[in-house]
Amino acid sequence: MTEQREPQPPRRSWPRRMLNRMEVNRAVFYALVNRGWQFLSGPVTLLLIVAFFSSETQGYYYNFGALIALQTFVEMGMQVVTLYLASHEWAQLEIDERGYLTGDVSALSRLRSLAALVVKWYSIAGTLFVAAIGTAGYFFLASQPASDVIWRAPWFCVVALTALSLMAAPCVALLEGCNQVSVTNRYRALQGIMGTLVVWLCISSGAGLWTCVAISAVRLFWELWLILVHYRRFFASLWKPVSGPQVSWSEEVWPLHWKLAIQAMAAYFTSSFVIPLMFNYQGAEVSGQLGMTWTSLMTLQMAAYAWMLTRAPLFGTLVSQNDIKELNRVFRRLFQVSTTVLLTGGAIFCLVVWMLQAIQGVEMPAAWKALEPVWNLIQKVQGRILPLYPTVLLTLAIFPIHIAQCVMAYIRPFKQEPFLILNTACQLMTGLLVWYLGKTYGPVGAGWGFLLVGYFLSVPGFLWILKRFVTQRKSLVVRD
Repeated sequence: MTEQREPQPPRRSWPRRMLNRMEVNRAVFYALVNRGWQFLSGPVTLLLIVAFFSSETQGYYYNFGALIALQTFVEMGMQVVTLYLASHEWAQLEIDERGYLTGDVSALSRLRSLAALVVKWYSIAGTLFVAAIGTAGYFFLASQPASDVIWRAPWFCVVALTALSLMAAPCVALLEGCNQVSVTNRYRALQGIMGTLVVWLCISSGAGLWTCVAISAVRLFWELWLILVHYRRFFASLWKPVSGPQVSWSEEVWPLHWKLAIQAMAAYFTSSFVIPLMFNYQGAEVSGQLGMTWTSLMTLQMAAYAWMLTRAPLFGTLVSQNDIKELNRVFRRLFQVSTTVLLTGGAIFCLVVWMLQAIQGVEMPAAWKALEPVWNLIQKVQGRILPLYPTVLLTLAIFPIHIAQCVMAYIRPFKQEPFLILNTACQLMTGLLVWYLGKTYGPVGAGWGFLLVGYFLSVPGFLWILKRFVTQRKSLVVRD
């Protein structure tokens, strides 16, 4: 009688094996699709902006985005708090086949109380955004020399739509905390692709700054679809009255939130502050050049950080289960992969800028005369982005940002926030140096402002905090 062998599992294809080796799951895949689409479609958008926008309009276009980013001053890091607190409750919950939340009664009650709390918070934040940021942005833009750019009506429409998106933000954070990151990232990818197509249509049809309104409308549409259609039963489970244990604002939310709030507001100075700064001191044209370059680099950095960000619910679950060994393994692997992606992408970006600079003034060969309009447009791009030197400085500046974010992604699931003093100091010092050097030396000065703080304070400081945190945890384990 011959011995029957157990059936072997099907061999995975080489693309799947490669993705697994790079720690790419569904959530990371959709995040990379979104960021990858932004990066690949960026050159097309750039060419359309160059072809249909004046230099002034380009400056206003990127300043709209930089001013809208001031929402961090009213949101104040609550999205991160919501995600991590929800991830701890999710360890005892699940979504059934009908789409409703089920599981431990106490965990469900706590999640419901968290949902009620953050929805109230964001409703107030959205109202404050319209009143404060909308008004401040209007007076900032109105303070510039008179131009033919039509910006007032688009600005108020963008502010209103952004406020509505801000009110929807806690629902998306709750979904991500409940490990629905792959679905939310899939919707973000669809939102990104649809948004880009709408941008192309609006720019080419002469919509001007109404393009920004269309972007905000597309974003709000997909967020409402995700909440009101796809996960309607999930949220129906959350909006029931709370009858059990509740999340304590004073003991669980506030101790983490106030620290994140200060850092979130200070973070503006290492992200979007440099664009309106150039707008104010160097004019709309230079601001538009820096805005296009910096936006591309930040898209690259967020694509690399997607490996970490999409694992935030997993990190919270592993901490709640005290599986620190697995947490360390996953973190080390993700840090290696994401940093390699950032290095490669930064080098390619600088190479493209160098090539654009190298072909400046070069005439199209006679045999390719039919492509001369495209060639002229590509050469014109060089005047709408920063030269190679400041581009290299800004590319190097995104690495300290990435390292700091990775360290925070590791420690915050433990519901600890040892970054307050260092992170706030780094961000405020960056803003001060970028302002001081940027107003005089333009984008080159701003680039050096980022680099000096990033490499001499931020990187060594965050690595020291990580080392001290790991050492303290090991000593606690030995003591127990």
